[in-house]
Amino acid sequence: MAIAAFAAGELIETGDAVIVNNGGLAFKAVATNQDSASTVGIAIDTGNAGTLIRVNVDALFSQYENLIPGEKQFLSIATSGQIVAYSGWQQEFNVYADNAYLQYVGRAVSNSGIEVELSPPVLINYPLP
Repeated sequence: MAIAAFAAGELIETGDAVIVNNGGLAFKAVATNQDSASTVGIAIDTGNAGTLIRVNVDALFSQYENLIPGEKQFLSIATSGQIVAYSGWQQEFNVYADNAYLQYVGRAVSNSGIEVELSPPVLINYPLP
């Protein structure tokens, strides 16, 4: 299990998927471009800009609700910091994007938890294959 700490660059809430910018600050991740989709983990703490937050980079995170065990979870295109099942990502892609990044965050292991298993974001162009 690995936990990292970063200074927040904006309000980060527990459960938000986060990226770290070139200055070392944590921001909410969103799947609209490669930099903002390059997720480093899930925020364990809530913190305002300038405060130190802990980030789960590769372990079980159990503070979500209504997950379906076994479903893979991806970074949202429409809502910064949020994760969605692939069907949700696909719906967001069809509404909001001609291209976006598919950023795998992890697999739901219970209705409240995911095993954080990050991989590099992959550019997806319209139309979907």
